[in-house]
Amino acid sequence: MTKDYLDGYSFPKSIIFDLDRMKKLFNKKWFFVGTRGDVSSKGSFLTFQLFNESYFILHGLDGKIRAFVNRCAHQSARLVNDNYGKFNSRIICQNHQWSYNINDGTLFKASRMPKDFNDSDAAKNCNLDTLKLEEVSGLLFLRLGKNETDKTDLNIMSEVISPYISAYNLSNDEYKLAYHEREVINANWLTVMINNRECCHCTVNHKGLLKLFSDNSFNGSSDPKYLELFEKAVKRWESKDLPWKEDAFDKHDCTRIARYPLKEGYKSTSFDGKPCSSKLIGPHKDYDEGTLSFWFNPNAWIHFTSDHIATNWVLPLSEKKCVVYTSWIVHKDAKENIDYEYKHMTDVWKVTNAEDVVLCQSMTDGANSEFYKPGIFSKDESHCRQFCNWYVNYSS
Repeated sequence: MTKDYLDGYSFPKSIIFDLDRMKKLFNKKWFFVGTRGDVSSKGSFLTFQLFNESYFILHGLDGKIRAFVNRCAHQSARLVNDNYGKFNSRIICQNHQWSYNINDGTLFKASRMPKDFNDSDAAKNCNLDTLKLEEVSGLLFLRLGKNETDKTDLNIMSEVISPYISAYNLSNDEYKLAYHEREVINANWLTVMINNRECCHCTVNHKGLLKLFSDNSFNGSSDPKYLELFEKAVKRWESKDLPWKEDAFDKHDCTRIARYPLKEGYKSTSFDGKPCSSKLIGPHKDYDEGTLSFWFNPNAWIHFTSDHIATNWVLPLSEKKCVVYTSWIVHKDAKENIDYEYKHMTDVWKVTNAEDVVLCQSMTDGANSEFYKPGIFSKDESHCRQFCNWYVNYSS
């Protein structure tokens, strides 16, 4: 159990806008950067920015996914400027066409240099800088610290999530990216995480989302109608050997898992309740009418349905600005406009995320006020409380 450093309150301003503290956290803890489905084909890459640095993850020709600093060793130009793309056989810098081996980032060819340059001592310092990236059941986690190799967090996480996620076979390249988007927002990333860790704001602010879910789903409700819906779902899940018991940061202080029923008759997370894809995924032989959700400290949340996966991560760029990434992953054989239509699939979370952006920007503006004081959390905001104390502990 995480110690309550804040006595039930949110962050003091000195912590919210402390950039050095944020950097300590991301040097110390593993954070989520995607799934194998986000870079499903060999040679595909996905860029991301954290603080003032640019990085990319790359699916090597050998099948392994690695992370690199997005900087050419020659004159420090960005190697890739697109958010997403694919290399053929080499990583090539557009500035002077220096090229690097796609599997490990070692220098392949330095244009305008002597033929024997690759054998020189100088060339040894011209490989791409790499970052520590590890896979957990097809989920990709990264850590910035150059000397940090402790995988205890990931080992515990793997034990906790494996019973729930292993049946999806995310590690076996059975998925592909259907759609993705990212948005830079004028909000402190901690406010985004606090917003994500509760749904007390949902009734008023997410009316569309609550067409799919009971408004009693997320806050430990004892409403008889919801309990009846949940008990019916539990019987269905147990008949299919789908684990359903919630783990709310109990076994691992970075990980929460919960399975929720959709409203009766809803097959997937679409506004009309109809399937998002005709290709089922993982253990599902039919449409489950539920979601399996994961929340990871410090920066992510993921929702699995019977026919697709929606991933979300947030990374700080500065004290008052962050980037939010969302992707929708489908079965590798699913064909756009035949098996799925991306707008139908993405509408729910695109609308919900846009509504949350407004709230998070408002929270950031309020936290920046000279009159700001930390607010107290209600009992239904226990996961906000957990996140705040977790952050204080590991960022100090």
